Formats: sequence, structure tokens, C-alpha cells
Amino acid sequence: MKKTAKNISDSQQKTDARFEPDTDLPTMGTRIRHYRERLGLSQDELALRVGAAQQTIQSLESGKIRKSTFLPQIAKALGVDFDTLLFGQRADEPVRALRPLLTATARRVPLFTTRDCAWVQAFLTDQAVQSPSGKWVSMDYSLPFAESGSRLFALKLGLSDETFQPEFRPGDQLLIDPDAPIQPSDPVVVLRPEAKRLSLFRYRVLSLSGESVDYELVAMHPDFPSISGAELQAVQILGPVIQMRRPISSRVRLAVLEEQSR
Repeated sequence: MKKTAKNISDSQQKTDARFEPDTDLPTMGTRIRHYRERLGLSQDELALRVGAAQQTIQSLESGKIRKSTFLPQIAKALGVDFDTLLFGQRADEPVRALRPLLTATARRVPLFTTRDCAWVQAFLTDQAVQSPSGKWVSMDYSLPFAESGSRLFALKLGLSDETFQPEFRPGDQLLIDPDAPIQPSDPVVVLRPEAKRLSLFRYRVLSLSGESVDYELVAMHPDFPSISGAELQAVQILGPVIQMRRPISSRVRLAVLEEQSR
């Protein structure tokens, strides 16, 4: 069947509309998912293109994390402007004037373990304090980390940190921003009195009354109890998790090396 000029025009308009920036997608996560599915990519395929873990893409799309150093690469892989991905607006709108893209600056963020309770507390007071291991994570302080405070630190999970599972795995590196506002459902790092290691809970809002927030801390692992009511007065929330990094497993790294040697 021969297409008429009108049919071709209508088809072209639909195609053009499909590739225009979508301003009705409310969150960055929904925009990532929309543009990814538009290209027919799975989360694994997008993660492979940008060099991230599939868990990072999943967490961004679900809103579990709101910042990632992979966002510029994700925008490029999805074929959209960086501002469009972050703010849901066209590149020619005055977004850059309101939120300028800063020049990338490298910064070392100390890497603690979940058992470094005293060192983490000391670091929150004095950013000259380093982790006892001396290890650190290199951070790019351009957007979306330009607004992060100076107290940003990383937390490496160990084999015995079962309270972080099943969502997070041993070896994961969680980036914590103690100065970032906590949003509903955010994973937050918690220090309990007399505890020998840090724990991870999900911040769950129960009710709002003016500026008063009634909330509870829900354990990540189903076998551990939540914290609510008067118990909240005894715990310290050190900050929300804003990014998760998952190191490549030795098996995958070995496969890559074998592929390169052929």
C-alpha cells in the first residue's frame, strides 16, 4: 500500500514527538526509564554502556538514589541533553542560568567501614580526619554533586553487615551526605548507642503535621526490627545514601582480562 504525503507527515510528526524532551515526566528516575525504554535498552545494557552497575541504574530509576557520577554518561548514552535528564526541561530553556554546570573538580572522599563508628563521628566534626585504613574514593564534584556538603564520605560494607542486605551487598561503597535533606524512603546510615558498627535503615514517613514529621526507621533486612517512637531519640542518623558503587567481581574482571588477551 502506497503511503500518501499526509500519512508520511503524520508518521514523521509521531516520530519527532517521540524523540522530543518530555517535560511531563516528574522525576529524574522516570525520565531515565522513559529514555532508556525509548531506545529499547534494558537496565543491564545501559549500565554496560556507561560502565556502571545494573543496581545503579535500578536505584536511580526507582528514586532510591538521586545523585550519581554516571549521570553525564547516562545522558549521553540516552541521547538527551544533561539538563533535560536532570530537570525535565529543554536545553534552550534558561535552566543553565539557574543551575550552572560547574567545572569538574576531583576530590578525595574518605572510605570508612561500618565498624569505624568513632572515626566517622570524628570526621563529621573535623573533615581533616581520615579513615583508619587511609583509603579514599575519588569524587567528581561537578553536577550532580556540586551541591553536596564538605562532609561527604563513603562507607564500605563488609561480609558480616547483614543488616544492609538484601538490597546492598558486601563490598558495596555507599556515599553518604550528612548535609543532604532526607526524603521519604531514603536509605539512611544510623548509629545506635553502644553499637560496634553502623546500620542501614529506610526512612519511612508515617504522618506530617505542619513542620512536624512522624517517621520510623525500617530495617533493610526483614529479620531485624524497625526503630520508632521513643527509640528514635536514642539513635543518630548520620545522613542519607546518595549513591552506591558496586565493584566489579573478580570473576567478571578475570573474564575481561581473558577477552583482552585473545
